[in-house]
Amino acid sequence: MYHENGDFGQVRLASLVPTLQSEGLFSLHSVGWHKCNDRYQISHPDGNELHLILITTNGCGFMEIEGTTYELPAGTIAFIPRNVANSYGTPKNGLWEFYWLHPCGSAANNFLDAVTRRGSFLKKFSSDRDYAPRMEKLLSLCSERTDDTSLYLSQKLSELLHLAALDLCAKPKSVSLSTHVISYIEQHYDEPLKVEDIAGTLFISSAHLIRVFKKENGCTPHQYLLRYRLLSAAELLKFSELQVKEIAAQVGFSSSSHFSSCFYKRYGCTPLQYQERSSVK
Repeated sequence: MYHENGDFGQVRLASLVPTLQSEGLFSLHSVGWHKCNDRYQISHPDGNELHLILITTNGCGFMEIEGTTYELPAGTIAFIPRNVANSYGTPKNGLWEFYWLHPCGSAANNFLDAVTRRGSFLKKFSSDRDYAPRMEKLLSLCSERTDDTSLYLSQKLSELLHLAALDLCAKPKSVSLSTHVISYIEQHYDEPLKVEDIAGTLFISSAHLIRVFKKENGCTPHQYLLRYRLLSAAELLKFSELQVKEIAAQVGFSSSSHFSSCFYKRYGCTPLQYQERSSVK
């Protein structure tokens, strides 16, 4: 447990004295905020006796649990049940800013045990969720350490845990996987996009994404991405005055030679020939 800034980054942390961990109330062992570089790496091969909630506000972390590694981008809430082997931290060359809390006591443990049975380890939450101010309130209450803290803390912690449970136990929206993938491709096609990137936004494996997408669309996500890039390039060749190498870069190709080769296979002519034909009145 870190109690001050270090070479891993910055930290604000508060932990409760035993007298404030009241039986029958929602109680906290500790709560904190971290802004960490890739030196921050935590491993619990035998699990932890306390439940853990991680709420990412900026950057990206990772979490490995039950043999699966999950990305923890901004706007996600992660849940690590007690007594489950896990590790988490900041990816190489990354920066991760997040809140965390260890609830404790029978009331919180029983509640989160139920979430373990019904919920998932990771979910995105909507932008209107006010997790950050709620976590700041818990930090403040834990730091005060007054005799009147327990009941008010129980209320605020209960509210936060119920909000987290609603997110973690929510059923997926009825948007098909293909709809999500196509939307993501059309928004990010000009970037060095990989199937793993798309799969990570859905918290599924690349193999599963490819299998389902191909079944629903008759092509792989990579094939769809290539076609969309070439279609966008054809529009630019026809209606813009950009050079071929500029268009190649603008639609996401790493080299103009690769772009020209793919374009020829698709349209039966080079980008320059297509551009020249389109300019003929």
